[in-house]
Amino acid sequence: MNMTKVIIIGGGFGGVFTAKFLQKKNKLNFDIELICDKNYFVFQPLLPEVAAGTINSQDAVTPIRQLLPEVSVRLATVEDINTEAKTVTILQGRKRILQNIKYDQLVVATGQVTDLSLFPGFLQHSLKMKDLSDAYYLRNHIVQCFELADTTKLPDVKKMALTFVVAGGGFSGVETLGEILEMTHRICKYYPNIEKEEIRAIIIQRGDNLLQEMPVSLGIYAAEQLRKRGATVRLKVGIESASATTVTTTSGEVIDTMTIVTTIGNAASEFIKKLPFELHRGKILVNSNLKVKGFDDIWAVGDAASIPMKSHGSHDVCYAPPTAQFAVQESKLLASNLVKHIDGLPLEEFSYQPKGMLASLGAYKGVAQIGSIQLTGLPAWFIWRFLYIGMLPGFSTRVRVALNWLFDYFMPRTIVQMAHPRTPAVTKVYYRAGELVYDRGELIPGFFIVAKGRFKFSYPEI
Repeated sequence: MNMTKVIIIGGGFGGVFTAKFLQKKNKLNFDIELICDKNYFVFQPLLPEVAAGTINSQDAVTPIRQLLPEVSVRLATVEDINTEAKTVTILQGRKRILQNIKYDQLVVATGQVTDLSLFPGFLQHSLKMKDLSDAYYLRNHIVQCFELADTTKLPDVKKMALTFVVAGGGFSGVETLGEILEMTHRICKYYPNIEKEEIRAIIIQRGDNLLQEMPVSLGIYAAEQLRKRGATVRLKVGIESASATTVTTTSGEVIDTMTIVTTIGNAASEFIKKLPFELHRGKILVNSNLKVKGFDDIWAVGDAASIPMKSHGSHDVCYAPPTAQFAVQESKLLASNLVKHIDGLPLEEFSYQPKGMLASLGAYKGVAQIGSIQLTGLPAWFIWRFLYIGMLPGFSTRVRVALNWLFDYFMPRTIVQMAHPRTPAVTKVYYRAGELVYDRGELIPGFFIVAKGRFKFSYPEI
C-alpha cells in the first residue's frame, strides 16, 4: 500500500493538533512528519503566568514527541517550499546543511511573527510574549529591575526600574499586565527600600476600550479592576517609539521606563511572504475547506491562515480569529478534509461557534463571556482556570500546572534570577589539524579570522 506523505510545518496549536487528529483518522495510510524549530509545544495563554512566576517554565510546555508518539518529528527550520517539485527545503543539524524533502500533501501552520518595524526602537528595546523564552526572560528582567531599584541612590533610576509598560490592550496585554501587578506586589516585601506605591504599571491601548473582542462592559470592568490595583490604563492612544529608557506615545507623552512589553504587531513572517500564496491581512488566504487558494495539495491552518467563515445568523463572510479554540477546531476539520480529499469525497466548510471568551486579570479576578452569559470576578477566574486545564495537551502537563497553581496560593513567589550571560559578539574557536571547518552546501555561520594556523581549501572538481 502506498503511503501518503504529509508534511506539517509548525509546532503550535495548528500544527500539533492537525497531526494529532490526522493520526487518529487513518494512521495506516499516512506517513506524517511534523517539522518545527523547537521540540516542545507551548500553551501560549499561560505565558503571562510563566512570566510572573506562577508556573514553572518547564511545566507550561509538553514535548511534541510525547504528544505525538506515532508522528515523525524533525527539528529543523523550513527555508522554502517548491510547489512544482512538491518539496520543502530545510536547514537541519549543527552544520545547517540545506536538504529537500518530498511531500504529497503539505500543511502550513507556522503562525505569525511580531513585526515592530513601524515603531522605531521597539525591535531593540521591547520584550515580546510569543514564546516560552520571552516569558522566562521577562520574569528574570523584572527581578533584575527590583534588585536595581532596591539599591540605587538615584531617584530617577529607581522610578524607571519600577515602571512597567505594556503595549496592547487585548487578551495577551491585559493578562500580562495583571500578572506583572501580581508578581511585583507579592515580591515587594523582600525589598526593604521599595514601597508598593512606587510600582507603576501602565497599559497603552489604541482603541477606546480594553479587550475589544469582548463586550464593552467586560472591557470596562477589566480597566476598573486594573486601576484599583494601581495600574494606569491609557486608552485612545498608541505607541510611537522606544529607547533604552523611554517609551513615547502618539500623544507625545514620554514615559521613563526600563521595561516595555509588546503584545501587538502580528504579521506574516519573511518565509510566508516569499511563498507563491495569495495573502490576506498578512495571512495565507485559504478556501473555506482550508485548502490554500490555487493549490490542491497545500493546506493552511491557525494564525498563518486567513479562513473565511459564515457569521452565525447572517450570510456575511468573516474570518476566523487567531485564538486557540479556533485553531483546534480548524485542525480537526483539516484532518477530516485531508482524509476525504485522498478518498475523493466532498470537503466540508469551516464553521465554528466559540464556546466562550475568558481573560484573567490576576488577583483571583477575571472576565468571561460564555454564550449570552457574562461573568466577572472570582467566578470568571475559576472558570478560566478550569477550562484552560482541560485544553492543556497531555495528562502530565495538566497535573503539573494544577499543582503550580495550588502551590502558588500557599507559597511565596521566588525571586531567584536565572538570567543567561550574554554571548560575546566575537568568540574564539579551536580546530585541530585536519578538522573540517566548512563544507560545500553548508550555510556559513559568519566569517573567520585566522589567529594562528591556516585554512586549506580543498574543493573537489564537479
